[in-house]
Amino acid sequence: MSSPAVPDYSAVVSATGFLRPRASRSTELFHDHLSTSRRLLVLIGAGLSAASGLPTFRGQGGLWRKHDAKQLSTPAAFEDDPALVWTFYLERIRAAKDAKPNAGHLALVELAEKREGCLTISMNIDGLSERARHAASQIHFLHGSLFDVKCNKCDLLLRDAEADTALQPLLVQPPESPLQQSNIPHCPKCHVGLLRPGVVWFTEPIPSGMLRSIHAWIEADPVIDTMLVVGTSAEVYPATAYIEGARKRGARVAAVNIEQEDPALLGLEEQDWYFQGDAAELVPQLLEPVIGRGASVE
Repeated sequence: MSSPAVPDYSAVVSATGFLRPRASRSTELFHDHLSTSRRLLVLIGAGLSAASGLPTFRGQGGLWRKHDAKQLSTPAAFEDDPALVWTFYLERIRAAKDAKPNAGHLALVELAEKREGCLTISMNIDGLSERARHAASQIHFLHGSLFDVKCNKCDLLLRDAEADTALQPLLVQPPESPLQQSNIPHCPKCHVGLLRPGVVWFTEPIPSGMLRSIHAWIEADPVIDTMLVVGTSAEVYPATAYIEGARKRGARVAAVNIEQEDPALLGLEEQDWYFQGDAAELVPQLLEPVIGRGASVE
């Protein structure tokens, strides 16, 4: 009796118990699949920007000055202590301004340029994808931007230069100086509310227009060939829904994360891929069949 055939991708059991190919063979198989992929949906999270030196505020790094970063990212926290919340966000704004897009960001820009049927959904607010010149028509930012501000009482929203001007009273404060509520600018429109970070906080809805645009792209074609998940465990809605939606359209999923994750959290199956490591190194390597070798950081 002959021995049973060995699977072509030489599966091994990871620490999580999930069957996945050895790294080199796995990359080769992913390259083969990517080469023929026409429509790609990409989901990116904080793990991509971690390679640019920005904290993810996850796991052991989830604290900021002994505060739970997630708890500071809520409307209730701003109502309770706007000065503390702004101190947290000003530190993030300064860090994001000092950071530079890494090779992972640039590789995704090239992917979008060379695959018209590619859409990226970003859960990041750091502005690095924009600075990498990711085409605005091919990316949506679910959680807004650190560089926007809005009123906590009315519908005012200021972007970029207008936001910088409005925030000058905060931006000129020395980082080591304790921020007082009296330093926080009032809304120039209603004169009642306070200006707050223009991001989507926990418990707040994602803008419906953005969700409709993403839904329209997904529904425009019955097929999605590849779902690439970079730097996120995609545990919250709507991230999980996008992975499920892509799979229903035939997508194979490839996840890249520097942390050891349970692939089951991403709903990965045996035909999918999980690559553990630095996104700035892995993403350009994985996308080589489309973008070629070497995404240089300028």
